[in-house]
Amino acid sequence: PRLFLLFIGNRDAADLFGPSKSAIGHTYSNALTNASGLVVSKLGSFLNFLRYKLTMDNSERGGSLKNIHAHYDLSNDLFTTFLDKETLMYSSAIYDAVKAPSGRSGLVFRGTLEEAQWRKLDTLLDRAQVQPGQRLLDIGFGWGGLSLHAAKKYGCEVTGITLSVEQKALAEERVKKAGLEHLITFEVVDYRKFARRKENRGKFDRVLSCEMIEAVGHEHLGEFFWAVEQVLAYDGILVMEAITTPETRYETYRRSTDFINTIIFPGSCCPSLHALVDASYKQSSLTLEHIDNIGLHYAQTLAEWRRRFNASESFVRKLGFDDVFMRVWNYYLTYCEAGFHSQTENCLILVFSRQGCNGLVPLCETRSVTQLPALTDDEINAWISEA
Repeated sequence: PRLFLLFIGNRDAADLFGPSKSAIGHTYSNALTNASGLVVSKLGSFLNFLRYKLTMDNSERGGSLKNIHAHYDLSNDLFTTFLDKETLMYSSAIYDAVKAPSGRSGLVFRGTLEEAQWRKLDTLLDRAQVQPGQRLLDIGFGWGGLSLHAAKKYGCEVTGITLSVEQKALAEERVKKAGLEHLITFEVVDYRKFARRKENRGKFDRVLSCEMIEAVGHEHLGEFFWAVEQVLAYDGILVMEAITTPETRYETYRRSTDFINTIIFPGSCCPSLHALVDASYKQSSLTLEHIDNIGLHYAQTLAEWRRRFNASESFVRKLGFDDVFMRVWNYYLTYCEAGFHSQTENCLILVFSRQGCNGLVPLCETRSVTQLPALTDDEINAWISEA
């Protein structure tokens, strides 16, 4: 992704080396000013933004369903070519990693994608402090990896909701194969409609949402938190994994369009942390309690997805995908990898609850809030050699 890293560095150069701004002095551009000086470029950028706003809105009236169908219903067989073979999680994994030794930057990773995805699933359930037998709602359950793990490990009664017909079909096959039909129920339904059902009021001890919030859209973030508020038990916990945009770029980002939110994930928006907290404050009583940033792990995850995707090229072509698709998909995976590698996109695990939530007390234990001592260079090199 070196070319993309160069593009990112060029884009952010003015902010990095220009005069500092006060807290109230942030500026932003839009679909016109963010384009190059050519008239045709500005016109194209504006028309693309207009199409994004008018035809890709994530409304309950069908916009969300259409946008989800455009990506997630491409082909289950396509996604299985590059996702891990055990959990089928289409989200960042958490690898075994340490800081790179002196003279190098970033992290050094080891382990398989499969091992890393199991680690991520355990982390989400641990952050939610899931207890045996609890009722759990999985919003945007994908191919069922998180739901299956919660049911197997804790005996949770899991309800999953999605807008993807194809994902639901394969997820139900996996549930049946695991013999967990008595614990897991999946449904194709919008999260807002689900939350308005009287029988769901305060029903769930835990709500999990793994990289679904990006499909909500900036204008609908408050609706998401309102919906969670309706279904969450009084002492309940929401754990969300979210791809986020840094605050310094967010206003420009949401006032323009890019390759991801128009071509790959139509209608998508990777919110800033501030936008999420602001939405939770305005339309719910939920408070942000805990944050983990696993963005660098996402860069590694995407690199492995791209390697597996290209290794399966002949099979992908047999599914009916052509040269253009192969190039677009490689562009997408590399584009995103560069964003996380440069830490200009983040992937956060966020824990929300109402004030006074006793269920989160374990996250305040000393072992949870302190870091282990840093490894020496010798210990890091020994760790690397073991890998």
